[in-house]
Amino acid sequence: MPDTIVTEDVHLVSGYMARPIENGSYPSIIILQEWWGLDEHIRDVTRRFAREGYLALAPDLYHGSITDDPEQARSMSSGLDRSRATRDVISGIDHLLNHDMSNGKIYTIGYCMGGGISILVACNRKVNGAIVYYGGLPNPEDQLDNLQSPVLGIFGSDETDRATSLENALKARGKESDIHIYEGAQHAFFNDSWEERYDSEASSDSWVKVLNFLNKNS
Repeated sequence: MPDTIVTEDVHLVSGYMARPIENGSYPSIIILQEWWGLDEHIRDVTRRFAREGYLALAPDLYHGSITDDPEQARSMSSGLDRSRATRDVISGIDHLLNHDMSNGKIYTIGYCMGGGISILVACNRKVNGAIVYYGGLPNPEDQLDNLQSPVLGIFGSDETDRATSLENALKARGKESDIHIYEGAQHAFFNDSWEERYDSEASSDSWVKVLNFLNKNS
């Protein structure tokens, strides 16, 4: 059957975009990469959101670099200028909000490294919701004082301490948050291209929670 979305390489804001094929008015979402870069998994997730009725954009935070080597990924992640990455994402937000098919709603979601950037961006630009898959606190933590968006946090049980730290920091500031920990799931459990880490049950359930969160805050 014919597909129901359109994809394109975005050059004004370097990245990958997918949107519904039918003209209309749609919410937007920014998808933020793991430390591997803008790989096929993140492109696939971007397409999934488009099929759910979103203008979906994955900015290329590494500006063309991709790796499948953990040591190189660690080096690329640690060398990423978070301030520059935040500016790149905000440019992506502006790109989506100015799109003629935007309904004015905008969300961020990030995985691993991108999870931390998702909430960091929300500390610098108001969005309708920020979703964090196994991402850590912004550094410095007091950036959370500026957060004006509800947060959904999703973690495996191997990162309970990280999840609890995020939850406590948000609650201490009176921020709206919903944190879920999947018992037995590992870091990166949503990545179905990583066989050793992928957890289909936790992944499927978390996808439902993400869509419910987006609908709730629409």
